[in-house]
Amino acid sequence: MRIQLLTLLDRVGFASPPESVALARPSAVRLLASAIISATGLVLLVPNLFPLLSGGGPLSVVLGAVGGVVSLGLVAVGGLLYYSGFSDRNALRIAIWNLLGIVVLGGVMLAHAHAQNRLSGGIAPSMFTVGNLLAIGAAAHVVIGVYDARRVRAEQLARERRRTAVLNRVLRHNLRNEAQVLAGHADIVATVPSEERLKKSADVLKRSAETVGSLADGAKTITRERDRSPEEYRETDPVAVLEGAVAHARDRFPDAAFSVDAPDDIDARVRASDGLRTALDELLENAAEHGDPPVEASVRVLPDAVELSVSDRGDGIPSHERDVVVGEADITQLTHGSGLGLWVAKTVADTHGGEMSFTEHDDATTVTISLPRI
Repeated sequence: MRIQLLTLLDRVGFASPPESVALARPSAVRLLASAIISATGLVLLVPNLFPLLSGGGPLSVVLGAVGGVVSLGLVAVGGLLYYSGFSDRNALRIAIWNLLGIVVLGGVMLAHAHAQNRLSGGIAPSMFTVGNLLAIGAAAHVVIGVYDARRVRAEQLARERRRTAVLNRVLRHNLRNEAQVLAGHADIVATVPSEERLKKSADVLKRSAETVGSLADGAKTITRERDRSPEEYRETDPVAVLEGAVAHARDRFPDAAFSVDAPDDIDARVRASDGLRTALDELLENAAEHGDPPVEASVRVLPDAVELSVSDRGDGIPSHERDVVVGEADITQLTHGSGLGLWVAKTVADTHGGEMSFTEHDDATTVTISLPRI
């Protein structure tokens, strides 16, 4: 039965693009979108039954039958939408297109009726005409909404494919570099050099091994963030998360100076997973290792968003690495980054429905993750 339903969804255009292989998880938003379309069909079915029940002329009966079938089709479409592969946002987009068809076409018909001075005599005699046209208009707009949602989904998948391709190239370049370092110093060790050179090579080998391990951890984190289920996002106090990340950074980097600037009476919440803490850990680590002190963490509350920022002094993030992360440049063999920390933070911002941005002021570089407020 499930396979037959999936086949039917695909035939009528309600399956997601081929890249999506799993049904989206049903939710309250999807239920609302489905109910709107089904309710539209039920309401418009009533006026289309008038000529069938009252014995109207042949043409009226045919039009009523067509309108009735279309209305019943809207009821069925509502049910199909609930089990479709569309995301909640795209399901709601289809329902809005449905309502838009009713509002636009209904408004036009009412305007014509008013212009012809027919409202004063009541519109009950023309309810069949109104219901018939509205049913067809609503169905047409549902079809438009379906293909609009598919277009949006296709664009999202295209962006995901680009991010995956960039991540693969970053990993390949960095792993290749580290492999060359490991091989080179292994040759040094194999020649039994002096004790001083041996110690130096051992230190390099250790750092390279840690880098490879860090790359593996970063790739695992990015994959986990993209695969999180909606249940893993909970109402979260962003200040508490930032303060916890700073406390952890102080333990890891005792020689670095950290400060936190956050309002004492903040009353803002975001929906976040534990990936938010991971992203902040990465930004603080990056600032402590590659920037100059002090490292300043701050929280700024906007009407519709919460901004979590990490600033440090020094040379800042190389422009080629920053441009690749934000999508303003393609990665090449000569312009790849040295790690995945910024990619982890960018992925977390994207999966939380937010943004990550870079700003430079005087000698300070600031990385900001902006998340929508609840």
